[in-house]
Amino acid sequence: MRCWKSAIQAIVLKLFILQFVFPIPFARAEEVTWVTVEGTAALADISKTEARSRAIADARRKAVEKVVGVDISAETLVVNFRLSGSLIGAIPYGRVVDSEIIEETVDSSNQDKDSQTYRVKMKASVAEETAGGDPNFRLEAYLNRASFRDGDEMRMSIRSTQDCYISVFIILEDEKIIRLIPNRFKTYNFLQANETFLFPDENDTALGITLKVHAPEGDKAVTETLYIVAFKQDLTFDNAGFQEGIYGVYDGQTAFIQDLIKEIISIPLSERAEKLMQYEIRKTTGDTSS
Repeated sequence: MRCWKSAIQAIVLKLFILQFVFPIPFARAEEVTWVTVEGTAALADISKTEARSRAIADARRKAVEKVVGVDISAETLVVNFRLSGSLIGAIPYGRVVDSEIIEETVDSSNQDKDSQTYRVKMKASVAEETAGGDPNFRLEAYLNRASFRDGDEMRMSIRSTQDCYISVFIILEDEKIIRLIPNRFKTYNFLQANETFLFPDENDTALGITLKVHAPEGDKAVTETLYIVAFKQDLTFDNAGFQEGIYGVYDGQTAFIQDLIKEIISIPLSERAEKLMQYEIRKTTGDTSS
């Protein structure tokens, strides 16, 4: 009997060790996608070390864009946000979890240092996340009306449950984007929790800034979308990519939705909040241009 009891204890002990070394159930490994990308940075006015750091950062951004943005089309987003009222909800967050530099060189074909480029070829694994937003970070926004006549003035008010930095865009029917806030006259876009951000406010009006809506030539009516996005940390969008629309003058060189996605995908979902509002613009009865 003693030998049998000792055998049972040994079996139990071995089972405990196996469970300790290999927990049950097994933890699910994080799903990642491996890609190879190249990052670059100009050597003008910076050291080689700084250029290398910038090239690596550029490669990591491109890796996230290549993995996360690959299945996102402007057409899909337009359908999604019109149905669900969420644009950012359709844009996942991507992060580099591992990377390996395969090659790094300095393009020295030109002896002028200002024309040289530091290049980094990188193999990176990217994890994609579609959940993890902050339920306590919310935006409220209102327009002075839901339907406008051509030439009417638009006014908006925005509130947030947390301190944040806001950007405001207009998404046109052809999927191009016009940036309203921040602009050259209103660069300060910090919004304190539970305070109200007005645009145009009294100071804007005093500067002669108004926000007038116009339907494109040839259209009797259009539906546009006001897109308000807020971040807990300050984020500066590429001003060259998003044309200002405060004067209502559009030259056809505005950025598409895909460009906005590129700016957002590396920002954690918990750091974002958004609001979408659609409005209609109709030509006046006496307007014969349509």
